[in-house]
Amino acid sequence: MKLKDLQTLKKMKTNHEIIRTFVVILIIIGITTLLGNLYFNEHNDKVRLEKSFAAANQQIKYYTTRDGMLAAKIEVLQLRYTELKNIYPEIISEIKNLKINPRSVNNYSETVIKQEKDIVTKLHDSIIFDSVPVRVFNYHDEFYTVKGLAIGDTQKVHIESRDSLIQVVFKGDRYKPWLWIFSRRKLQQVVRCKNPNSFLKFSRDLEIL
Repeated sequence: MKLKDLQTLKKMKTNHEIIRTFVVILIIIGITTLLGNLYFNEHNDKVRLEKSFAAANQQIKYYTTRDGMLAAKIEVLQLRYTELKNIYPEIISEIKNLKINPRSVNNYSETVIKQEKDIVTKLHDSIIFDSVPVRVFNYHDEFYTVKGLAIGDTQKVHIESRDSLIQVVFKGDRYKPWLWIFSRRKLQQVVRCKNPNSFLKFSRDLEIL
């Protein structure tokens, strides 16, 4: 074999080795990237679940709005559908009861409100049904209408109440305020009733990922 042919063969062999090495390096980089992504995804899911668990067990924080009303602030829970199904099956049942596919839901909010109001008003004598004497009372304001009618030993009361529930989800407090802009903000919800006699006892907001 001529010297030129030997040099060509050697050069081809070297090129093949370089290609094989390059392919091996690409495979190693690909596997490392995949494993890294799996690790970070697992880590992020763990952190998210820990934060959601902490948010689920937090107490409602109340504060006074600019107009002097009471509002409640809570953190929003972030759960995947399978997590929600395992942790809060009753919520899945509530959604299905609304004839909605739970997998198509992006956000679920639930708020429990308690109302208390003492009403003092005067009784008035009146006559109904031509000759039946009765005593009546009426009360009306921006949020309540109450009508009472006493016939003999029977008392009839009709009550209407009105309220507006305002819910706002926003990026609120930072997880680690001391890190300033380098810390992500929590997803939080603020709930407020316009009726001053309404008191928020429980609120929960879920973002389904």
